[in-house]
Amino acid sequence: MNDDNKDPKSRESTIIEPKGVEAEIVETVEPSWSERLLSADHWLRFAFMLLFAFILGIISYVVAAVVLLQFIWALVTGEGNDKLREFGSSASQYIYQILRFLTYNSEAKPFPFADWPESEKED
Repeated sequence: MNDDNKDPKSRESTIIEPKGVEAEIVETVEPSWSERLLSADHWLRFAFMLLFAFILGIISYVVAAVVLLQFIWALVTGEGNDKLREFGSSASQYIYQILRFLTYNSEAKPFPFADWPESEKED
């Protein structure tokens, strides 16, 4: 079939569609590698990641102390201390939040930029 025999509307729509596709491709172009490298957002997150990696090192020693104290308490009294158990639970939730932030599974910054996590309630 000859293109001259098509009605003007169908010919116009075929001309517009490729331009629409091109415009869509231009809108979805990702930033270049150098733009991502110089992005302030990435470097700011890196600074927060260093901060939380440092905090993670400190809180791991605190949890180790809680474990030791809980063990000694259980030896002396025959049962665990509820306050130490509650703190240990909230500290482990805090560690979980830090690890989620460090591994890019969460954008939420943990304590001190958010509330201290509550301990999990056990049955």
